[in-house]
Amino acid sequence: MLNRLHANFRAVLELSSEFAMVHRHGRIVFANAALVRALGLGTRDDLIGTPVVDLYDDENLEVVEARVLAPPDSTSLPSFGLRWRAKGGAFRTTEATAARIEMDGAPAVIVLARDVTERAEFQDRLLERDRMAAIGTLSAGVAHEINNPLTYLLVNLEHVLRRLRAASASDDPIAELDDVAGDGMPVLVQALQQAVDGANKVRQIVRDLLTFSQGSVEQRGGVDVRGIVESATQMAWHEIRHRARLVKSLSEVPPVDANEARLGQVFLNLLVNAAQAIPEGRADQHEVRVITRTNEHGSVVVEVSDTGMGIPPENLSRIFDPFFTTKGATGTGLGLAISHGAIRSLGGDIKVTSVPGRGTTFQVTLPPSKSWRRAAPSSSHDLRTQVRRRVLIVDDEPLVGEAIARALSEENDVEVVTEAKQALARVQKGAVYDIVLCDLMMPVMTGMDLYAELVRAAPKLAGRLVFMTGGAFTPRARAFLENVVNPCLEKPLDTSKLRSIVARAASKD
Repeated sequence: MLNRLHANFRAVLELSSEFAMVHRHGRIVFANAALVRALGLGTRDDLIGTPVVDLYDDENLEVVEARVLAPPDSTSLPSFGLRWRAKGGAFRTTEATAARIEMDGAPAVIVLARDVTERAEFQDRLLERDRMAAIGTLSAGVAHEINNPLTYLLVNLEHVLRRLRAASASDDPIAELDDVAGDGMPVLVQALQQAVDGANKVRQIVRDLLTFSQGSVEQRGGVDVRGIVESATQMAWHEIRHRARLVKSLSEVPPVDANEARLGQVFLNLLVNAAQAIPEGRADQHEVRVITRTNEHGSVVVEVSDTGMGIPPENLSRIFDPFFTTKGATGTGLGLAISHGAIRSLGGDIKVTSVPGRGTTFQVTLPPSKSWRRAAPSSSHDLRTQVRRRVLIVDDEPLVGEAIARALSEENDVEVVTEAKQALARVQKGAVYDIVLCDLMMPVMTGMDLYAELVRAAPKLAGRLVFMTGGAFTPRARAFLENVVNPCLEKPLDTSKLRSIVARAASKD
């Protein structure tokens, strides 16, 4: 009788369309036909006896150890995400459960998994659609926010350039400069400072935009939640400004393991929804409030509140349903559904409370990054005591190289080349540099290629290579930056940060 039950159990698993795998002491003792087919293998013999960990994506290692190798003793079987490694490097995304059983008279662990690869890919396409829709909605506001600082940047630079040209053509340049609008040199200094402020404003807007438009949704790392929320408020500001005051209370919070673009989209959706819940024209009477804090369990909490029309009770339970919208033809019904799924996939939660006529609050809770440790305060040292450094700048845009050289040449000996091959040739001929500033993406030979050559030819210098990028747009570039420890500076460069990195270069052994 018992043997017949065991045989029936195996038969049921064999006929199941879901993946079924049984392991004992971390090695596979049974796999059904559905799993063998999905992984692209010839027979189950290719799996029997192999280590369980060989089946899964490396990013799943922690889940595998906690839920697959040693599932907790429990009558409930909560599901968890699990990615299986298929033949040829592909992956299958599943929702899995695991439980302790007895098979063939000995304890074992069974893993049952439903293949949701196509659903996950569809959700990613919806995510991309919603992200592009959000950026499209905000594009006019972004253009407005960029055009304002660009205006005073260009007007001030043109004013200073005109005065400098007049001074250079004058018999007495100093007197000419001192006679600027009756106020002399301070006027020119103020104009240049305003131009720098405008350029920094444009730089921040572009970085905020890149946060939401770039990045594979599969890539995760420790991200700064407060910084992402700040960027989201900047992106949503044009939607908010005509409807409400923006009140921010952004306390320092731990980093979380997430994808920056995807998490940014969540907060952007919540902020835009908050703004659109408030009618235009009475901005002084309404408020959108954003809070970041840490709760008593150490989790990160982000709250977005508005004083708008609120959500009717009959709609509150459906607010996270896909394609449910109260915005009529202008709404996709995807924003909150995607936000809900994104937060839950990070092990977090998103809740909503609302009072019709008084407003709505969305609360996002996220677990802190598992690798996070509170950093000890760093000791400061006087960078002015450093000696002059030899700096090599590699950038295929000559004006970029010239500008960086101009900014660094007062304290350093600087050389500029426009090709990575030229830089490599100088090193191979014996040239010695304290630091190399290299553009990541260049034609013919990239910064990545130069790094690989330096690892072989001058490994010490390879460790002192600092990358510069206007955006790592290729999968190869993104993967490269994730796997090297070298710093990477985003363009447009922050000159104070650049000088600090260069100043520290000479102190390295």
